[in-house]
Order: sequence, then structure tokens, then C-alpha cells
Amino acid sequence: MERGVVPPSLHVVRPNDHIRFEGTPFFLADRVSEWPRPVDGPRRGAVSAFGMGGVNAHVILEEAPAVPARDVPAPESFVVRVTGADETAVRKLAATYAARLDTARDSAETADLCHTANTGRSPLEYQTAVHGRSAADLAAALRSVADGTHPVARVDIDLTADAAAALSGTTAAPGHPAHAAELATAGYAHVDWFGLSPAGARVTDLPTYPFAGSAFWRGPDEANQGHEADQTGHTDQTGHTGTPAQDGQTGTPAVRVRWRARDLARAASAGPATVSLNVADPALGQALTGLLRDRGVTVVAPGAPADAAVVVGARDTRHTDPAELASLWAEMGDLMRTLPQRAGVLWASFGGADPQSAAQTRHGAQGGDAGPDPVRAAAAMAVRAAGAEGRRPTSVVHLDPADPAADQAAHLAAELAALVSGAPEADDADAGTTVAAYRQGARYVPETVPARPGPPYFLPAEGYCLVTGGLGAVGLRLTERLVARGARRVAVVGRSALDAARAQALRELAGGGAEVEVEYVPCDVSDPTALAAVADRLGRRWGRLVGVVHASGAVNPFGAMHRRPWSDAEKVLAPKVAGSLHVVRLAKEQCADFAVLVSSIAGTQALAGRGLVDYSLANAFQLALAEREDDEVTAVTAHAWPNWTGIGMKADDTFSAGHSVGAEEALDAFFDHLRSGGAVVFPGTASAPAETVGTAIAAPAPTSTADAVLPATPAPPATPAAPATRRDTTAMRAHVREAFLHVLGEDPGDRPLQGLGLDSLVIAELATALERGGLTVDPSLLMRARTADDIAAELADLAAPAAGLATPAPASAAVPAPPAATAPDRTGAADATLSALLRPLLDRDGGREAVQA
Repeated sequence: MERGVVPPSLHVVRPNDHIRFEGTPFFLADRVSEWPRPVDGPRRGAVSAFGMGGVNAHVILEEAPAVPARDVPAPESFVVRVTGADETAVRKLAATYAARLDTARDSAETADLCHTANTGRSPLEYQTAVHGRSAADLAAALRSVADGTHPVARVDIDLTADAAAALSGTTAAPGHPAHAAELATAGYAHVDWFGLSPAGARVTDLPTYPFAGSAFWRGPDEANQGHEADQTGHTDQTGHTGTPAQDGQTGTPAVRVRWRARDLARAASAGPATVSLNVADPALGQALTGLLRDRGVTVVAPGAPADAAVVVGARDTRHTDPAELASLWAEMGDLMRTLPQRAGVLWASFGGADPQSAAQTRHGAQGGDAGPDPVRAAAAMAVRAAGAEGRRPTSVVHLDPADPAADQAAHLAAELAALVSGAPEADDADAGTTVAAYRQGARYVPETVPARPGPPYFLPAEGYCLVTGGLGAVGLRLTERLVARGARRVAVVGRSALDAARAQALRELAGGGAEVEVEYVPCDVSDPTALAAVADRLGRRWGRLVGVVHASGAVNPFGAMHRRPWSDAEKVLAPKVAGSLHVVRLAKEQCADFAVLVSSIAGTQALAGRGLVDYSLANAFQLALAEREDDEVTAVTAHAWPNWTGIGMKADDTFSAGHSVGAEEALDAFFDHLRSGGAVVFPGTASAPAETVGTAIAAPAPTSTADAVLPATPAPPATPAAPATRRDTTAMRAHVREAFLHVLGEDPGDRPLQGLGLDSLVIAELATALERGGLTVDPSLLMRARTADDIAAELADLAAPAAGLATPAPASAAVPAPPAATAPDRTGAADATLSALLRPLLDRDGGREAVQA
């Protein structure tokens, strides 16, 4: 082989480095550092390799020449192409490219990286491309490829530039970086990538191609499934065959939350006139106060009347102790009680979300320390639900702890101005709430992307599964499906007493055969010692723990959070916060294959948490915990479920009417995502009429889709008709208007109540406020009345006999009858059914056990 100069793209070999030629490793000893340099030239050396098959090689290496100084002009923008054998490879490679671009020191290094990606990698069947003005822009765009937001196309060599431009909606200008990126993303194969490289750019180091790791050895369980099952789907031990999902989707759509870089739109106004500040970090508080005052904003102390409130937690990046949720609940309740109606809330924290680590491939994080802080993430969701509950403009901002206080203050001021402008971003709005996160100066917002099913998994015959809350309706169905999918030993744990009916249900799950064992073990999962003792006893008897399904939970009656004491909220949090921590720790300590937290959509959507803020907080904790704890050994997954038709999944009942999934579909989706890892959300759809339990009832025109359908319950005796005489309503009118001011923050006057959006929560709150005067208020009255004066007139009629206040009513004072099209007959069954539905919402001492966990 002829002597040659080592190309500049190769690094100079240092002592103790490994080098590789044609797959053969070499090691250079310490003596290399003592190699003398010739006076008349560079160092040269020979390397010989002799193979057993007779292949001999002799290579002469020459020291690399000194790198000349260069001046690479910074272009207006850069473009990076990513190419791979399939879409998965492209997205994985994009994530590694993004990480490498994060380390780029200047525009010259950025140009080198782009040049290497575009010209130094072989074009493969799938490709995409992104462009940006800096390495940070490129990294953010590449992460949108990695998380599934940015499209990936199959290369079409016959696609013309004009046709690709039509597909991408851009102009056919492949010589411009932005247009070249659009054309490449559409599948165009003929971009002149060399022509797009800045002058002076050279090949440099870039992450290598992510070859797929596939297992080709099948164990006995998989081998017994047969070739036919391999071709058409997997077959469980009962003969059930599932068809692989098309394009990575199951029959029940599932999504993940991913973060996308997105600038904040310019606010329509300069911001609120008065702001109350409660900022834990003194430096940030001082910077924000000065910035707001410079903009003409009056800054007041916490608790003082204001147009908006800003609350910022401590600048602490450590994971928060769940015990701090008690003080957080009290602080949030005080804020919602004291802040004027309709005033906005901006709640900021550090560590509640990590948009950059969230874009990583599942099972790629370290687990335990990576990912969001579950306590801060749960608090953020509770703030959103409480804001939606009070119909307040609400914004949650996750700040970057590495940013200086001045930058953090600028971010908060901009978000506050956008919040009170009354125009939240449509894609991010959920009942008027918005969410944003800042990292390295970039702003990210959460968006949903399709969630692909987890890897194929077959329950082993050995070992056992643990189901907490397994005596509930959902828990029993999941236990049944575990047995159907091959589980031979299942332990069901819970706090409920095992009565005869439930004992019979467990015996039926086992099928009466000796090969399947289903046993109930009393245990409170919020007690770690008791849970460990149960696992120790079961392990000695049945072997290793295969997986855990955590379906334990509780729920309080429907009502506003600012009236709910922590002692009540704590009962909801115990099984879902402490219980989830304990079962996940147990699963990971015993190297179980999976741990699934049966959660609720109330942990992801503010509308679903109205009236159930404590439940929303608890489920959000589970979702963030799964994101943090998922790892290669134990797949930790939290499923955010909507209503299971015919069974239930606790959320606002009116919200559930538009977000439901059939029980059988849910069970199939549960196993599709048994080992997906992280948080998986099932949005659901409107309940099908054939599946709806009960019947729809007449009600005023809904103000949202969530209020369009209300399930019926058995009707009590009809409400008596109003007396023919009228009472003095002056005092009652004042009482009614005071109740409206307290709940809605406004006096409706003579306006029709239908225009105020009185949904089930508002009705329950109004009825509670009205009953403070010693009345017993039928909630259906608030639904059928046309105006607030109608409510006052009827309440005066009902209250007068006890107080001896009866007076004749003049004919002109008669209350006008509600229009037939919008108000049911006062003596009809529909009206009585409505009363029976809404009355339990006011029961503060009713049963608190959830239908599910």
C-alpha cells in the first residue's frame, strides 16, 4: 500500500488510544509518547496485520499536518439532512444529532456538522431535513423530528422539484437552505447538498448511525405460538389473536405529550394593571417587580386585590418531597379564595417539566433522577384544574433554573401579558389554561403525538402478578384479562373487605382450575412496610414478581377545591401518590418486567379536573412518576384513561360524556401499552348511544360539549308546583344576587341564565351558597329558571310558609313561565331526574370510594 497522509478528518492518535483498521483493533503503548520527531519531516510509522486466513496488510501512517487557521463565513441559515433505513432510525439519529449540535461552540463548528451530515452520510430510503439560524435552532428542530412532530418521508427518485414544492407548500428553490429542507422532507432526492455547504466547511465528528438491535432467539413461550401467529398477530393462551397495529396505532388511539419549540405570540395589551407577587427567590422577585413597575404595573402583596396573581416556587432543582403537597394545597386554596373573580393566575416552578429529556427515546433515560419532578408536575396540573374550575385565565410556566433572574423575569412578564390579553394560544388552550417551559433560552409548549404500542410481550407462566385495588370494577376486569393473557398466579390486594360476592368473583376469575391461582390479600398500599411483607410472603410461595398493576384509588364528592380541606384531599392522594411510589419501588427492587399505574385523563386536562382538583393532582403525579421511573429493566407506564363506558373512570361526569372508551377496547389497549413506558394518554371519544348507561334528559342548551349529555338516575317524587300567591322577594333577591357574586363574580341582573354557562359544577356551588341561609335548594331550580329573579321568587315561596311571610302577589308580579323549548315541565319526570342527578353533588359527607382507582 502506498504511503499517504492521514486525512484531516481523522484525529491524531494519543497514547493509550484504541484505533481500528478494517475491524481489527490496535493498541498504542505508552512508548508512542517517546517517539522522537525527525528533524526533516513528520513522524511516520508502519502497522502490519497478518490474518489466519492468509490476508496480510502493511500500512504506513504519517503524522497529520497542522490544522491551518480558517475563516468560515457564517451563513444566514443552516440545513441538516437526516437519512436512515426506516423512519425509526431517522428519528433516533435526529436525537443524537441534536445532542451533538448542543455542544457546537461557534458557527464554524455548526457549519462543519451540517456539512458532515449532508455530504458525509450515504443517502438511505427515508429522510427528512430541518433548517435554522443557529445550532440551537437546529437542535430544537431535530428534537421535533425525534419526538414525531416533524415528518419523515420516503425518498422518491422520480419526484421533481416542482412536485415536491407543491407537496410541501414552498417554492422549488433547492439552493436555499429553508426550501431545500422543505423539499427533502417531502421526499425529493436531488438536492445539491454540497452546494449548500458554507465555504470552508469540512468533515468533522458526528454521531454514528443507530443500527437497530433486534433479538432473533425465541424462547419456548414464543416458539409455541406458531408461525401463523408470527405472521398475523400474537396469540395468547386462550386462543385470542391480536392483529398488529397499522402505522403503530391500536384500535383505541393513544397519544403522548411532547414538547415543541414555539415562540410566544405578541400580547394584545401591555399586561394587567395590578399584580400580586409571591416569589420565593428574592433575586427573581426583585427583577420581576422592577420589570413590571417599569411597564406601569402596580405590584401589591399576596392576598391583596389584583387583576392577576403571580406565584413562583423556590429555585430548587431537587425532587420535591410529596409531604410538601399539604402546604401547596393550602397556598393554592387561599389564592383561589382571596383572588377576585376572573383575575388571572400565573404559576411558575422549576423542574415541573423537562422538555429536552422528554424528547428522548423511551427506556433511554437513567430512571429515578431523570425526567420531571412528580410533585411539581402534579401541582402544575392542580393549578390548571383549579383555574378552569373558577373560570380564571391560568398559565403554568416551567422556568429554567440555569437562566439568570433577569431572563426569568422577562419570560414571566411576557407570559403574564399574553395571559391577561384574553387570547391564549389555541393549540395549548384547555379551558383557558396554557402551559410553557423554558430551556436554554428557548420556549417549549406541550403537544400530543401518536403513542406507538410497546414491544410485544407475553406473560410468563412462572412468577406472579400483583394487582392493587383489584376488587374494584376496573381492577376485576384487568385481573380477568391478565389471566386470559397467560398469568397463572395473581395476587389481588386492597383495603376493602372480601365479602361473599367478591370472593365468588375471584373464584370465577381462577376458573376453578388448579393451574390458575387468584388470591386476595388485605393490604394498604400506602403503607410500605405492609406492602413489602405481602411481597415477601408471595415471593416465597410463587417466585419472582412479574409485574404490578396499580389500580387503587379514591375520590371525594364533586366540589370546588377552595372549600375542600387538606384532610379530605389527602384521602385521595394516599393511594395514588404514596401508593404509586411504593408499588413502583417494589417493582424496580424486584426487577419486575412492568409496573402499570391505572390513572385518569383528569391528570392531563383541566376540564376533566373541574370539581375534582385533588383527584387531578393525584393522577398527574402518577403520570410524571412514570416518566421519571421508566427504565430498561422495569417498564413503568401510567395510563391516563377517560371514562370506561359502563364501568367508569373518575372525572367530571359531564366531561366524561365526550371522552369515553368501550371497556373491551380499553382492555385491549391496556395490553398494547403494557410495557410502553412513561405516560400514555387515551383521549377517548363521545359515548356511543348504544353504550350509554341510562337515558338523556331535557336540559337548557349546553354551553359546551361537556354539558350536552347528562346520565339519568331514578326519579324521586316530582317537585310540587309553585303556589298561586307571591311573597315579598326583596330579601331573597339580595340573597340570590350575593350567591351569584360569590360563585361567578358578577350579578346577572335581568340577563337570561342560559347565557352564563351554568354547568353542573357552577350549579352545585350556587346551591351550596344559597343554602347558607337555612334553605333547602333543589338544584334543578337553577337549571330551569330563566333569570335570577325567578330563582328568588320561587325560593321566597318555599321559605315563606315556615316564616309566616305569605302575602298576596299582584298579577303583574307573576313570574313568567320559562319557554317550553328550554325548560322542562316543573312537575315532569325529567325535571325530577335532573334534581336526583345534581343533589348528590352537594353531599359533602357521601361515600368517597372511586368506581375505579
